[in-house]
Amino acid sequence: MQKIKQIFSEEFSFFIIVPAFLWQIMFLWAPIIFILCLGFLSSDSTHFTADHYKAILNYTHLKVILRSLVTAVFNTFLCLLLAYPVSYYLVFRAKNWKNFLLFFLTLPLWVNFLIQVYSWFFLLEHHGLINQLLMFLGLINSPLHMVNNSFAILLVMLHVYLPFMIMPLYNALEKIDYSLIEASADLGASKWKTFARITWPLSIPGVYLGFFLVFVMSFGEVAIPMLLGGNKKLYVGNLISEYFLGAKNIHRGSAFTLLSGLSLALFLLALYYIINKKVLKKLRVH
Repeated sequence: MQKIKQIFSEEFSFFIIVPAFLWQIMFLWAPIIFILCLGFLSSDSTHFTADHYKAILNYTHLKVILRSLVTAVFNTFLCLLLAYPVSYYLVFRAKNWKNFLLFFLTLPLWVNFLIQVYSWFFLLEHHGLINQLLMFLGLINSPLHMVNNSFAILLVMLHVYLPFMIMPLYNALEKIDYSLIEASADLGASKWKTFARITWPLSIPGVYLGFFLVFVMSFGEVAIPMLLGGNKKLYVGNLISEYFLGAKNIHRGSAFTLLSGLSLALFLLALYYIINKKVLKKLRVH
């Protein structure tokens, strides 16, 4: 018993990480391996084959992946453009109102996701509140077509995922030592130069975290394209759902899931390399 206690005390850090390690194996790596195996199984599950991967390697499936990537890129950059000023204001300007504003920022996260999406549908539809208001003000003569298109998808994605960009940026900006900004001002640097040389570089970890978080969730979104896009265009999440739940073709669905996941990983790695090695390197030099 004494020996067990000694081993436990000496390897305490190891025993602490074991539950997290087992959790990762069970809910991350095991499902990935399972999906990989399903993709290589024949339709009757009697032998391994690459037919499912050959079937999805065509223009139609690649177009769906590309559409999802483009939509995710647009949404992520829009979130970044809107989230950074909000986060900056909360950290450096809000002062006594900070906690109050943070409360209202997180309030939408308390509401069920589908309720948020349906709410936007009733706002944007042909006889929705926005069209009725615009017609009442005399700004338009007939209702605008604002649902079942890419505009509605991007708008609702922006609303839903904006807090997931704001919070990492807020956390990164909150950690900045304000004395550095004060020192920059004392040395005669302008506000824009201080931002470019101090605030922005120190907030890069928050930018990375928010960017990848929003991008991954936008890429695999199912409900928003289905409810606001009218299923006119297929996205990765919708096609995976259709394979598994509609067509009941779990083997081809698994193959497409792995292909889309691999495409996402390669795109993010390429984007990280371009931004980190090329763009940020030039900014540091200047």
